[in-house]
Formats: sequence, structure tokens, C-alpha cells
Amino acid sequence: MTCRTPDFEAYFMLGAEDDEATVDNVDVLVTLADGSRYSATVLTVAALQRWMDSGADAYERLQFRCPDLVVTRHAGVPAMMRVFELAHERDELRFLLQELGPAEDEDEDDELEGPTSGRAAGAG
Repeated sequence: MTCRTPDFEAYFMLGAEDDEATVDNVDVLVTLADGSRYSATVLTVAALQRWMDSGADAYERLQFRCPDLVVTRHAGVPAMMRVFELAHERDELRFLLQELGPAEDEDEDDELEGPTSGRAAGAG
């Protein structure tokens, strides 16, 4: 699902079972008007609590680390989009999100330069 403003667009990677009105755990790709790209993993406080309360592995449930994490109070794409809009109005969107490199071209010459930073070895 893509949401657009005059200054940026946000692509919410909803799963088949996700409802845009109630989703509380979603990955997002944000592209600014200048072409710079950012990522976010958006969780509500409730989703984070559910995750930490689940499972048997004590260590994994004592801590949570996610480099592009944005925790929101309210679920749903509209509420999450509002967080991004407010951050942009305050000129803080670039600080809230994790910057990505430029979009990869389909050009074969780019593949000859080696793996992209952050890509797992052998990933295609």
C-alpha cells in the first residue's frame, strides 16, 4: 500500500492478513521528493509487548533490537502516516528513519561492482 504526500511517499509492506486500519507491525519504505530512501519497522507499543511476552527463549524476550524501529501509540496505516507527516513538518523525518542507499538499477554493470552494503553474501 502506497501513501503519497507532495514531499514523500511511503510504501507500507502489508501482509495478506494485514488490515490497513489495524496493522500494528509493518515495514515501510519512504522515498523523499529528492529521491533519498529510508526504511522503518513500525510497531505499536502493544505489538512490541505481545512479542516480548511470547515464546520460550528468555534472552530474545528480554531485549529487542531493530535499527530502523519506530514505535507508535496507535495502530493503522493512517496513524503511522501521520507520524511521518509530523516528523516531516518538523524537519525530523530523516532522523526518525534509517537511510538506505540509492535504488539499485537493473543495469548489469552495477552487478559487477560487488555486493551492496548490508546485503547478505549469496543473496540475490
